[in-house]
Amino acid sequence: MAAKRLDPSSYPPDVKPTPRFKKVLLIDDSEVDLFINRTILKDISFAKEINEEMNPERAMEFLKNVERLSQVPDIIFLDLNMPIMSGFEFLAEFGKLSEFVRSKCKIIVVTSSPSAMDKHRALMFKSVIRYFTKPIDKYIISSTLF
Repeated sequence: MAAKRLDPSSYPPDVKPTPRFKKVLLIDDSEVDLFINRTILKDISFAKEINEEMNPERAMEFLKNVERLSQVPDIIFLDLNMPIMSGFEFLAEFGKLSEFVRSKCKIIVVTSSPSAMDKHRALMFKSVIRYFTKPIDKYIISSTLF
């Protein structure tokens, strides 16, 4: 008796969970880190839309000029060590943004700095909800944010 051939179209489709967030913004001066973070976030269906910015000043200008709440990212993944504007400078400027931006958008610091002092300083900002050292880990992100 010959083995029955299965039609691949009869297999159940890959079921991806519904993304937890609508928009995420990655701010990092490293293309490699942006690629890694984007890949991990896509893999766990973290957000429907993932945007990237290598220049924190441009990201800040965008946030200052948003006209609709739907333009504001739900989460920003922010590197601390960047040459143009540090993550700490970005956090200080973020605190000056309009209330409607600050109330919708939360920040996750993702940095190569294992310094307890940097972690404490970053978590002192109201908008910062988590602090991770690079590289991000999909299991840690999934378990702490879902």
